[in-house]
Amino acid sequence: MLKHVLPGTGCQKLPAGQMPWLQTGGRQLSGQIRFWVVSFSCGLLVLLLGGCAGNDRETYSQQSFQKMVDAGFLSPQIRSLDMLPVMMVQLYLETPQIFIQGDGKPLMFHINGKVDADVFGGMVTEKLPVQVTGFTQLKYSTEDQAIYFDQIDFMEARIDLEVALFKTMIVDSFQKALLKELAAMPLISLERTPELAATLEALSRNNEEGDIRFDTRDGSLVVEVVPNKKENNSG
Repeated sequence: MLKHVLPGTGCQKLPAGQMPWLQTGGRQLSGQIRFWVVSFSCGLLVLLLGGCAGNDRETYSQQSFQKMVDAGFLSPQIRSLDMLPVMMVQLYLETPQIFIQGDGKPLMFHINGKVDADVFGGMVTEKLPVQVTGFTQLKYSTEDQAIYFDQIDFMEARIDLEVALFKTMIVDSFQKALLKELAAMPLISLERTPELAATLEALSRNNEEGDIRFDTRDGSLVVEVVPNKKENNSG
């Protein structure tokens, strides 16, 4: 290639169309493109692998799950306990407090509330404090779009009644009626917790042959998909 030197400058003059800064810039631009392509590919791979690894379970701390209960529980929850012929009880329950126990153990719950009682057709008390404590599993209802207590085991269901006669008459009946109501009471409405609803929907969609199950591991609540009973029986 012929080189032309500008008079008095010592600078080389390249043929038209060949500009040094364009050549250098082109090399830099080409390197940047390769860098971004590699970076984008690596990032996409990480996202894909992460999604594949986490599509069969979700983990919640006690605090994060309690926040969902706070948002998804309709409080106060008003329930009527039919304990005829002795009495009718109107129950006003506050938001349950949920506690994670050891691995594989049921959740512990505590609920404060109040009751008013109609004994033998006459209102004998104003609203009295009630404390309910027990252990429970959880179940997910796709039809109701809600999470419920399941397999409830009472540790204590106490009403502050001063009359000993009423205590002996109603404690057993009260606990039986309360157990029935707690099992029918939504703990979390998924309409009120869209983030949890989306998580459960994704788990179900990615694992159509399985069922949603709740378990406790390493101090956390694990929501996962397990093979359903029909699939196990067919195998």
